[in-house]
Amino acid sequence: MRFLEKNKKVLAMSAAALSMTAALTIESSLAYFTTYVSAGGSLTVDLGAETTIHEDVSNMTKHISIRNVSQTNDCFVRVKVFYGGELAIDFTDVSGDDNWYQGEDDYWYYRPILPASTDPDNPSQTTVLDAKIILPEGFDRDNFNVVVIQECTPVVYDESGNATADWTTVYSDYEEYEENQGGGR
Repeated sequence: MRFLEKNKKVLAMSAAALSMTAALTIESSLAYFTTYVSAGGSLTVDLGAETTIHEDVSNMTKHISIRNVSQTNDCFVRVKVFYGGELAIDFTDVSGDDNWYQGEDDYWYYRPILPASTDPDNPSQTTVLDAKIILPEGFDRDNFNVVVIQECTPVVYDESGNATADWTTVYSDYEEYEENQGGGR
């Protein structure tokens, strides 16, 4: 008991110091939990590639080429040709260098990387892929349609540093319509 009476002042001052420290800590933690930040404005970030398709038709042949108009991203490209069941199409890589090849999914893939365009007035472009339309005998030459779509994917690099195409990420120039979306399709 004598110890308690002798150190009463020290214990009281220690308790007061501990209470003040706790009070200061609680206030700053409350400020942490009630503070918020907001920001305004917007900035467009272009992480994709942008390509355009060019088609010329002569002598029942579509001459197809793709241009990379993006100024920031290299890409790989592919095309697919849709046509009626009665028609036949013969494909030819005009360059003769086997730059175009047919995949198992009926897309035609361009092997080389299509580099980003440093000059917007002169974009990089694929070699020409010819799609010769072969009509059956007696077929109405003015009553059919051959549609070409193109897709591109940015160049990605594997762990060894080799350029690869990830066709699960594609940028295309067409939209897929669902049945209930309308639009007459």
